[in-house]
Amino acid sequence: MEWAAVQRGGSQIWLGALLGLAIPLFAGAQGFSRNEFHYQGGVAALEGLASPPGFQHTLTLQHASAWSRGSNFVFMDVLCCDDPASNTYLEGYSYLSLGALSGREISFGPVRDVSLIGAVNWGAEPRLVKVGPGVQLSLDLPGFAFANLDFVYLVDVSAGPEAGGVPKTDAIVSVDFNWAYPFEIGGSFFSVQGHGEWQSPHGTETGHRRPYSVLLQPQFRYDIGRVLSGAENRVLIGTELQVWINKFAIDGANEILPQFLVVVGF
Repeated sequence: MEWAAVQRGGSQIWLGALLGLAIPLFAGAQGFSRNEFHYQGGVAALEGLASPPGFQHTLTLQHASAWSRGSNFVFMDVLCCDDPASNTYLEGYSYLSLGALSGREISFGPVRDVSLIGAVNWGAEPRLVKVGPGVQLSLDLPGFAFANLDFVYLVDVSAGPEAGGVPKTDAIVSVDFNWAYPFEIGGSFFSVQGHGEWQSPHGTETGHRRPYSVLLQPQFRYDIGRVLSGAENRVLIGTELQVWINKFAIDGANEILPQFLVVVGF
C-alpha cells in the first residue's frame, strides 16, 4: 500500500473519531448558544517574515454553545480579500465535562471542572489538518465570565507536499489560556477577552527543527449596541492586538498587529 493511502486512512480514522465526539455535542446543544461575526482590520506595527504586506482585513465567524454534558467552540478565519477560498483557517473544539458525566463535582484549588477535548485544526492553503485529544481545566476566577486552561496534543494528519501542502510535522503540544472579563463603567459595558497560546518546538518530515511559537490575541470590547438600541451583546466595537512570536513556527518571524474590531452577535 502506498504511503499516501496510509496517510489518507489515518486521517479518516482520526477525523471519524473526532466527528463521532463532536456530532452528538452539536446535536444536543441546548441552553447557551452564541454566534459572532467579526471584522478586524489593521497594519502591522512590527512585521515579521510571515506578515502579509499592507493593510490586513480578517473576517471571522465564531460559534460557542453549551449542553448538559459539555460545550463546543468553533471559529473560521478568512484573510480577505484576494483569494478567500485559499486563505481560510478553521479550528473546532468539543468538550465533555467529567463533572457532568460522573454526576459529581470535580474541583480542586481554582479548578471548578475538568473536561475532555476533541480538537480539529484545518487550513485551506497549506492543506493542513491537525487533530487530537486534550484536557481543559475550567478556572473559577473572581469577576471572570469564564477562564480556561486547555492542553491539547495535536497530531498532523495532513497529506503533505505530495498533495501540494506544507511538510507534515511531529505532534505538537498546545497550551491555551482563554478568558473573558466583563466590567461596567458609568453605565457603559466593556469586556477584555481573548486567548494566549503556546505551541511546543517540533520537527518536520523534511528534517527541519522548528521553534516554539506564541500567539496572544487580547480584545477590548465596548457594547455600543446596548447604548444605541438597548440590545445587549449584539453590536460591539473595540480593538484586538495580535502578537506573534515565531509566527507559524518560523524562527524570528515576530509580528505585532493592532486592529480595529467590530463584532455582530446573533
